[in-house]
Amino acid sequence: MSQTASTTRQSKAATPAKKAAKATKTAAKTAAKSVAKTVAKAAPKSAAKTTAKTSQGKKSMPAAAVGQDAIALLKDDHKVVEKLFKEFEKAGDSAYAKKRKIVDQVIAELTTHAYIEETLFYPTARKAAPETGEHVLESVEEHHVVAWMMSELKDLDAHDERFDAKMTVLMENVRHHVKEEEQEWFPEVRKAMSRGDLKELGAKMEAAKGKAPADPLKLRSAKS
Repeated sequence: MSQTASTTRQSKAATPAKKAAKATKTAAKTAAKSVAKTVAKAAPKSAAKTTAKTSQGKKSMPAAAVGQDAIALLKDDHKVVEKLFKEFEKAGDSAYAKKRKIVDQVIAELTTHAYIEETLFYPTARKAAPETGEHVLESVEEHHVVAWMMSELKDLDAHDERFDAKMTVLMENVRHHVKEEEQEWFPEVRKAMSRGDLKELGAKMEAAKGKAPADPLKLRSAKS
């Protein structure tokens, strides 16, 4: 047999082997791509599940449960009352029914506000910031005066010549009280208490509003 014939036979014999090797490589690449795609698709789902489990494992308290910042809550109350004051001032001399309604709203708002301050905010503020002690005592005394003025307005006829005068004096007292709180000692309380503590206190104060008395003379300050 010649060398050429032998080489030709070897070449033909090698061809199927090469083809088989190539096919194996192609199959391997295809399998690898398939596995990669499967892993890629599974990864986000797995990550999502992991995140979901982590989130479930560390449940954060809902914002509503934490509550509004105690100082912000009190300031919002102040704004509500001030708005009513302005409505009263704009009502006109002969708007007796309207002014009677506004005064009733003011009494309800201030009584509730004073209640949550006296039962929750003042004791907590005084403990957290002892330097506000004198301010707290003064505020309670101012509540005392306002409570008795509200009790008089509560049963006073809107046609009575003293009605507007008493309401005017009440507004002056409350506005002075609000100014002192917001400008002089609320900032001291905010410095002394953490944001979390203020929010927790705010939630308690909001919940306590439903327990406030309707009669201003039922307030602690009215009895002191």
